[in-house]
Amino acid sequence: MRPIVFTVVLIGGILVSYTARSFAAGEACTLITQTQVSAALEVPVGAGTPIASPSTCQWTGKGRFATLTITQPLAGKSAVDRFNAGKTSNLPGIIKEPVSGVGDEAYYIYFSNTTRAGLGLVVKKGSSAFEIRVYGFDVDKAKSVAKTLCQTVAGKI
Repeated sequence: MRPIVFTVVLIGGILVSYTARSFAAGEACTLITQTQVSAALEVPVGAGTPIASPSTCQWTGKGRFATLTITQPLAGKSAVDRFNAGKTSNLPGIIKEPVSGVGDEAYYIYFSNTTRAGLGLVVKKGSSAFEIRVYGFDVDKAKSVAKTLCQTVAGKI
């Protein structure tokens, strides 16, 4: 009985550590292709470039760009803890709307009273969380662009 329990715990630990390690290793730029981002943004974009941290990648094109950030544990909070904290926080001038059809749970986040200041779509899937931010669109169009890109990423997590 002990070998079975040990094996189950070992395999579970390997799976959990593999998931955390795969996103902590800075592979954000491999989760969406340059072609997929170009199609979504409707402009040619350059190759994804890691920015600020290895878990963030940005694609830029004329007047439009997209950023993918894989949520990392921080200050003892898991990616899911940070997703939940963001979902429930209330800041003046910030709008959050729940979204279906991507990941296990998701929400749009953007500034009120602006039309082209950028929009984020924050997604939780399993024990992971990530955000795609898109810029250069009106809010309604930005929602569909962000959702398309997030569905691609969620399919790889």
